[in-house]
Amino acid sequence: MLTREFVRALPKAELHLHLEGAVPWTLVRAQLGDLPPRPAWWAENFRFDDFTQFRGVMQTCMSSLLDLRGYGAAAGAIFRDLAAQNVRYVEISFDIVRALDRGLQIADVARVVKGATPPGLVTRVFAAFSQHKPERTPPEITRAVLRAPDLDGISLHGDETVQSTDQFVAAFAGARERGLLTKAHAGELMGPASVVAVLDRLGVRRIEHGVRAVEDPAVVDRLVAEDITLDVCPWSNVRLRVVPDLSSHPLAHLHTRGVRVTINTDDPTAFGRTLTEELVSVIDDLGIAPAEVARMQANAFAVAAMPADAREAALAEIVALAREIETGKA
Repeated sequence: MLTREFVRALPKAELHLHLEGAVPWTLVRAQLGDLPPRPAWWAENFRFDDFTQFRGVMQTCMSSLLDLRGYGAAAGAIFRDLAAQNVRYVEISFDIVRALDRGLQIADVARVVKGATPPGLVTRVFAAFSQHKPERTPPEITRAVLRAPDLDGISLHGDETVQSTDQFVAAFAGARERGLLTKAHAGELMGPASVVAVLDRLGVRRIEHGVRAVEDPAVVDRLVAEDITLDVCPWSNVRLRVVPDLSSHPLAHLHTRGVRVTINTDDPTAFGRTLTEELVSVIDDLGIAPAEVARMQANAFAVAAMPADAREAALAEIVALAREIETGKA
């Protein structure tokens, strides 16, 4: 079985996806007009100079998110593309501040995003707090966010260098009291201390990125001991210079050490990679065996907030594919 055939057949879960960075380029072009069929930042050797340049690209990517109709159209297109890739489960986040700046209610955005889910795909919607804009989500805004009926969880994203974790402690505690899922960015722009901070202060068990934990073996040991999941995005890390190239990525090391890792895209329109392409790159360019990539997908389904029967069906397919690829019967 060829790599792409194997990846195409593999049931997939996307756990680290920002709606703003996933708006299909066709929708962006329709909104802004005279844009090329492929943006310059999709080139194989492109790297962002810094996080500020990346945020500028994100502004372009989210240009169609002007109202609820725009959010619904983007979500529907994103979900259809994921379903076509054999993605069964997705956790998608949207930026709270962006929605508020458009005069939208968080509950309404969550409703239209969730409502765009096609049959066969399980969707969980997260509202994302911005690390670099804590003043934009005061207690009254936070309370409204946590009361949104169609919201499944909250996350913390944005520029880690601001180090504003303490200002979100109450929000994350309140979310868990209401039964919401929680996760946070760390270990991307900042080192292992940022991973420890979100574990200790926010109480999360899911970390988005987290790859710089490898800089401190004791932190890696803690991730293993506490069964913390890292939702890793290899090409995002390459584009943002977290690692110099894909061959230097610590995904394989973390997996071998026993950390629960998953593979995701982060912002596919900004980084120019679909989930299928991420998985193919991990096999062909990073050199991780297909059976191990299958195990990483099993990791994703193991932590997915989805119906048990759908989870077990996906896991059974993954086990069968991994067995075929390992025994050479495929």
